[in-house]
Amino acid sequence: MNPDADVIDAAITDQNVTVNWNADCTVPLLLSFPHSGTRYPDDFGYAPGLAFNVIDYPSDRYVDELFAHADVLGLSSIRANFPRAYIDVNRHQHDIDRAMLEEPERWYGRLQPTAVLNGTTLFWSRAKETDIYDRKLSHAEAKRRLATCHVVYHQALTTMVEALRRRFGSSVVIDCHSMMQFDTKAQGGRARPEVDIGTRHGESCDPALAQKLLECFERRGYDVGLNRRFAGGEITLRYGWPEINQHLIQIELRRDLYMDEETRLRNDRFEAVKQDCADILTEFKQFIENQQGGHKTTQDREHQEMENSNG
Repeated sequence: MNPDADVIDAAITDQNVTVNWNADCTVPLLLSFPHSGTRYPDDFGYAPGLAFNVIDYPSDRYVDELFAHADVLGLSSIRANFPRAYIDVNRHQHDIDRAMLEEPERWYGRLQPTAVLNGTTLFWSRAKETDIYDRKLSHAEAKRRLATCHVVYHQALTTMVEALRRRFGSSVVIDCHSMMQFDTKAQGGRARPEVDIGTRHGESCDPALAQKLLECFERRGYDVGLNRRFAGGEITLRYGWPEINQHLIQIELRRDLYMDEETRLRNDRFEAVKQDCADILTEFKQFIENQQGGHKTTQDREHQEMENSNG
């Protein structure tokens, strides 16, 4: 009996998070999609008249579709169903811009904001250099978003990671994201690599894992960076601990490869990129299986011990 089954099953039914859990997985690999949500909550309350391509701009639309082959491979995955601007699960829960709250001095928790000027804290305040809100967030709605989205996502992901580690002795999470083609004007407007692999500069995973992914993309003609533009956010920091065989790799795919950044629609290269991602995921899964070698799961070891005792 899997001790985590009930907890994981409960997460599957949550409206804000979709968990695809394969209890019979053969490798300790799972995928995370923290920013691909398309379900806009009724209580979002962003400024009236805000264009969809503005409010949806922070989201990593279609990335979960690009890696949909994970299901065919029997890999588990987790996806946030809400848009990134509503609440960003790749931010620390204390990363809150006090200017966004009603009476911030009365907030029950800490206020430790990071990118206030860019408007990209836990609750995004700006997108495409446009204000998202024409109002302040109440304490009740901010706390509700934390409880029903941020906490639920991380508790489910933690449970999945722990289940893999108990079964295989290790876990590997690929945290899947997308990025704009160019840096912002304030950042210099430079073109970004087509793919950027983030490992917190080698701190969040076994370097061999990142190198394998890099080679898989390069072999298919992609310009690939390693911590060149994005080294990883809160999810990388929270779950990337190779010291205990818990590995996290962040992947950023450049949006113009598969979609129109302005209209938010798929482009004519979408299917080709999707096939590349499927092939890369298949190859990476095989790489991890080879790394596992003769490693047995906990159930395998218990079965072997029973056979030996009955011998």
